[in-house]
Amino acid sequence: MKRARSHSVIAIVLLATVLALDGLSRLDQAAVERVYSRAVYPRIAALLGGLTGWLPLSVAEWLLVGAVVALPFGLPALNRRLRDPGTPLLRRLGGLLWDGLAVGAAVYGAFLLLWGINYRRLPLAAIAGLDVKPVAIAELQSLCGELVLESNRLRMGVAEDENGVMRLEQGRAEVLSRTTEGFARAREAREPIAVATSAPKPVFFSTALSYLGITGMYVPFTGEANVNVSVPDPDLPFSASHELAHAQGFAREDEANYLGYLACRMHPDPEFRYSGALAASLYASAALAAVDRDAYLALESRRSGTVRRDIAALTAWSDRYRGPFSRASQAVNNAYLRSQGQIEGVRSYGRMVDLLLAERRRAKIHRRDPHDSP
Repeated sequence: MKRARSHSVIAIVLLATVLALDGLSRLDQAAVERVYSRAVYPRIAALLGGLTGWLPLSVAEWLLVGAVVALPFGLPALNRRLRDPGTPLLRRLGGLLWDGLAVGAAVYGAFLLLWGINYRRLPLAAIAGLDVKPVAIAELQSLCGELVLESNRLRMGVAEDENGVMRLEQGRAEVLSRTTEGFARAREAREPIAVATSAPKPVFFSTALSYLGITGMYVPFTGEANVNVSVPDPDLPFSASHELAHAQGFAREDEANYLGYLACRMHPDPEFRYSGALAASLYASAALAAVDRDAYLALESRRSGTVRRDIAALTAWSDRYRGPFSRASQAVNNAYLRSQGQIEGVRSYGRMVDLLLAERRRAKIHRRDPHDSP
């Protein structure tokens, strides 16, 4: 009786604390930006990076594997607790419920403190001084045209495999180890990147992530950017950069996409520059297709044959692993993103186009002749 009561008290206290933390963090984005994202989180990232960054494997992945392996050993104890003849059934079930709530609250609380509060920070557009506004179709067409031409040009500087698809010349492990170089250059250029993080890590069971439709994930509990290394070569540098953008403290998916592209664009390696340009062009083209199908088709016809082969490889990979697991995973991810304030769910990934257009507007203003009228 006393044990059950103490468990319920612990669960209630944890739930109340976490709900209060969650609620308070949603009240003032400027305070979250100043106190947590710029002061507290960089220290957390540095600490976790120091603890796990030196290991070549994903600590988070192998902790999950260990938990799955250990699960059958805990089932007998759970069974004994459920069948305890000295305790009424409702009390037994109630005790398990309170324990589950306490564990769930503790995990969610740790998630918030270690990284999740970054969802409540100021939008990247406000931090970087980008003017995000409704998109004009002509403006979107122009952006798509620029990105298609850029990806065509950059594609000429990378190697190919025997099928004519872009090949990572130095291998995937080398690509992951060099992902931080683009972020270092972005930081030198005074972009809103201030956290020095460890390189992304390859996931050993990447095929399982492929069936779930996941190209990577940032795990706040270990401070690791994990990357699915079974994705086609043209996508790997951008996927790694996207996850590292999350490690920088930018939780929203559109912002991680934009910063991933920015880091690729500033990277000294042509493979990164091409991968980022290709990804950005695909997101922009998808946005154009939604509003002007004819303009989209006309622009797609301007892609070089080599880029088309890369896109075909990406499509084939996606089709190969598409199924009930990937649909279920997308539904879970959609619900998770909505719970964190991204009301568009998985469609928010494509909102990076708004940031690309805003950056383009800012660049035009900076290039404007000083004698022109404002």
